[in-house]
Amino acid sequence: MPTHLQTGPPSADPTECKGEPLAEDDSLIVRDVMRRGPKTLPRNATVGDLRRLFDNPKVLDVVLVDGTAFSGVVDRDAVDGVPNETLALDLARSSGVTIAPEASVKDAMARMDKAGGWRLVVVGSDGATLEGLLCLNATRTGFCR
Repeated sequence: MPTHLQTGPPSADPTECKGEPLAEDDSLIVRDVMRRGPKTLPRNATVGDLRRLFDNPKVLDVVLVDGTAFSGVVDRDAVDGVPNETLALDLARSSGVTIAPEASVKDAMARMDKAGGWRLVVVGSDGATLEGLLCLNATRTGFCR
């Protein structure tokens, strides 16, 4: 199972998100560089709901939630050719796409580098509570926040 969300470089203009530079400091953790308040929809949202968020070219992934609990994530490419009335949860991935806020940035980068990924969903120590989204910029030189 892939450990990333977006499979190719982000489609948004890389100049729009220069992000925090990647630090050489091994003590940096995901919480230090994650984006708080990622775009979310309830787990019963439809593909039509996703498309409305994806109208914004900066939105590459949408996190589905049940209250504050992570249910899955859908990237913009997943909705291509899918009818609007389809449940978004049918397209969502939930396995292998999360990371803890206490994880090291070095470990997060290793996971994203191995898979060629750009995003990881940050969930709390309970393995369910959404805390944020770890987002590499288009040049993989920093994090969008």
